[in-house]
Amino acid sequence: MADVLSPRIVLISSPDDAAREMRRIGVSDGGVRAMAPKAQSVVLKVSGASVPLAHILKQQMLSIGGDAAVARGVLTHEVDSTDVLLIGTLAQMGALVGKLSYQQFGLPELGERIAAALVALAPRPRLVLRTRHHTLDLAKKVHVMGILNVTPDSFSDGGEFLQPSAAVEHALEMVADGADIIDVGGQSSRPGSETISESEELKRTIPIIERIHEAWHGPISVDTFRAKVAEESLKAGASIVNDITAFTAEPAIAQITARFEAGCVLMHMQGTPATMQENPSYDDLMGQIALFLSSAIAAATGAGVGDDQIAIDPGIGFGKTTAHNLAILRHLPELRVLGKPILVGPSRKGFIGRVLDLQVDDRLEGTLAAAAYAVAQGARILRVHDVKPVVRAAKLVEACMSSPA
Repeated sequence: MADVLSPRIVLISSPDDAAREMRRIGVSDGGVRAMAPKAQSVVLKVSGASVPLAHILKQQMLSIGGDAAVARGVLTHEVDSTDVLLIGTLAQMGALVGKLSYQQFGLPELGERIAAALVALAPRPRLVLRTRHHTLDLAKKVHVMGILNVTPDSFSDGGEFLQPSAAVEHALEMVADGADIIDVGGQSSRPGSETISESEELKRTIPIIERIHEAWHGPISVDTFRAKVAEESLKAGASIVNDITAFTAEPAIAQITARFEAGCVLMHMQGTPATMQENPSYDDLMGQIALFLSSAIAAATGAGVGDDQIAIDPGIGFGKTTAHNLAILRHLPELRVLGKPILVGPSRKGFIGRVLDLQVDDRLEGTLAAAAYAVAQGARILRVHDVKPVVRAAKLVEACMSSPA
């Protein structure tokens, strides 16, 4: 009886996966080098290309065996510009970069950005976050940021850690549980929250940052959008500025971050905490988030912040519906092309409660699921309340992702 040939699906998420499978069936080393980049497909989106440039991109992709999707009005010149989806393998995208280098009209620069995007899509891109006295190796492991709200009105733990002694004790407990960063916030950013005075925010945060710094020499983050609070926090021992407005509320905060050589987290938010959940809407959710963060990165580096001092946060729960939050987690890899470590903060958020029909104090399992999924999608920093279980979940997800079998 003849053998029955039966196919099975092989998951290829990187050239390393392809090379491993090829060696398993006896492909030569030369064959592996030639074919592994052909085994992984990628789609890149170029926004706002003129019709002539869209034609060039289409022709170049077809010439190397790939393709490009453009608006149907391009051929008939019914549109002036179009977004372009470049569709091909990693090998074809590399070939496109070479072809664009000989073109005009800004196409060589586009090729350089495509090349940078391909590097950022590597399974383990080199990602660090330099934070004054610390350099966090985010390629080596996911880092966990423990939340310390010194506020009376935060949605989850408001009022629990207003006293400095209780706050420092909780911070050290989170460190013992595996936290790599402690994030101190004196201004609630829950939906509908009102802004407190600068003096009140300073009163809440500075003494606690000073005491944590005395007891622990790891990286402390200050969750603020105010330049003065950031400056005084950095003087007190903080080394990261976590700004929910991505340096847009008070642009001077960028120069302060640069002067102290601090790290920073730039977050996307639609609206303000007081208004952000009033019917948030997007024409292109991930496109708008990516464009905002790209602009924020450019502004920060323009102010002197180092390329390796920036992390980005898509802003789960900040001007997003439940559907938006779930879509962000699903499409998180799209932000990897920005080349910065991605921070995700799903902890006890409202979208978990709405999906699971749970109150805020009963959302641990949902937080763990969202955090684990975020790691699988490329997140390298998790901002959470429940440090110990999240550290364990992240470690297991990373073990699954790095298993060579």
